[in-house]
Amino acid sequence: MKSYLFLSITVLFLLSGCSSDSGQKEVQDDAAIELAQGRWLLHFKLTDNHIIPANFNLNKIGDRYAVEFTNGDEKIAVNDITIDHRTIKIFDPVFNTWFEGELINEKTIRGTWYKNDKSYTIPFEAYQTDDKRFVRELVPPSADFNGKWEVDFSKDSEEDHYKAIGQFEQKDNYLTGTFMTETGDYRFLEGNVYGDSAFLSCFDGAHLFLFEAQMKGDSMSGKFWSGTHWQEPWVAGRNENFELTNPDSLTFLKEGYDRLAFTFPDTHGDSVSLSDEKYKNKVVIVNIMAPWCPNCKDETAYLSKLYKNNHDKGLEIIALSFDNSSDFEVAKKNIEKIKAHFAADYDFLIAGESSKIVAAKALPMLNHIMSYPTSIFIDRKGNIRKIRTGFYGPGTGEYYLRYTEQTDNLVAKLLEEQP
Repeated sequence: MKSYLFLSITVLFLLSGCSSDSGQKEVQDDAAIELAQGRWLLHFKLTDNHIIPANFNLNKIGDRYAVEFTNGDEKIAVNDITIDHRTIKIFDPVFNTWFEGELINEKTIRGTWYKNDKSYTIPFEAYQTDDKRFVRELVPPSADFNGKWEVDFSKDSEEDHYKAIGQFEQKDNYLTGTFMTETGDYRFLEGNVYGDSAFLSCFDGAHLFLFEAQMKGDSMSGKFWSGTHWQEPWVAGRNENFELTNPDSLTFLKEGYDRLAFTFPDTHGDSVSLSDEKYKNKVVIVNIMAPWCPNCKDETAYLSKLYKNNHDKGLEIIALSFDNSSDFEVAKKNIEKIKAHFAADYDFLIAGESSKIVAAKALPMLNHIMSYPTSIFIDRKGNIRKIRTGFYGPGTGEYYLRYTEQTDNLVAKLLEEQP
C-alpha cells in the first residue's frame, strides 16, 4: 500500500557472533563435530537479503542432542534428531516438516528446511550466539508498542482485507505479543524494538511469520510475511475498546437443516457416523481441523485435556481431519502423529483434502467452513448448541483463558442435561 509509512529493512546483518568464520573455522576433514550447547539463532533465508529469525536452545543429554524452539513463553521440544557424520536432521514432533543441515563447525549449521514432503523449502543458517533475535544496529527504543491495537491487514484490497486485534507487551528493547483475527491468531510472536521500529517473528514448526512496523504518533504501519508465499501490508491504531465479530456467530446451520450428519473413515478405514450408537445420548464436540494448522494444534492440546476430564461423564469428541494430501495413508500418518503427540484418545476421522470448498461439500448443512479449526457443540439430544469458528491459543493470554473457561462451563452444563 503506497500510502503506508513503512520502514523496509532489507539488509541482512550477520554480526561477529553470527558469522561462520568469526572465531570458528570450518571443519575441513571428517572429524566428528561436537555442537555447542546453549542458545542458537536461526535464520530462514527468504531471499539473499531478507530473513526470518527464530531461536532454539540446544542441549546434549547423554549421547543425544535435544532442541527446544522458543517464541516468547512458548517452548517446543524436539527430540527426533539424527546426526550422521556431518549431516544433521531435525524432525518436528507434530507437523510434516524437518531440517536437513550440514555441520560446518561446532557453532554453525547450514542447510534446508522442508515442508510437506519437500514441496516447500527454505534455506537456513543457524549460529550459536547470545545475540538478540533481530540483529540490527543498536538504537534505543523511541516508541511504545504496548497495549491493544485495532489492525487492518491489506486495507486497500477488497478481496484480502481483514481486521485483527494486535496485543503487545514491550520491555525496553524486548517485544512479545500476537495478532488475533476472526479465524484464529498468529500465535506467540517475539522480537525487538529499535528506535521507532518493531520486528516480530514466530516459527512454530510449520509456519514462519514475520512482522515489521514503524510507529508514528499513536498509529503504526508495516508489512507481514508468511514464509515465502505471502506478504501484505497492515496498519494499526490504538483502540482498547475494539473487538472482532463474535466467533460464535460466523458459522451456522443452513435453513432447512436441524442436525449435523456425516460418515467418514477412521484411521483403520472403518466408516464412522455421527449417528452411530457410540454417540447416542452423549455430548459431542465435532472438531473440524487440519494436521498442518497451528491453531488446530493449540485446540487439540486443549480438547485432549477436556476429553480426559469429562469422557466418563458422557463427553465424546470427533475430529474431522482435512489433510493437504489426498492419499489416505499419508493423511493417516499425519493425523496419528498429532494424536500421539497430544495423547488425544478421542476419535479422528479422515474427512478429505484441506480445501474449505471440499470441507463445505462434506458438511453441506453448514453455511460455510470459514476456518480451521471450527468446533461444533452438540447436546445429548443431537441439537447443535454452539459453533465456534477459529481458536484463540495460549499466545493470546486472557482471550485464551476466557474462551477455555467458557467452554469448560458449557460442556459441564451440557453434561448435566438429560437426554
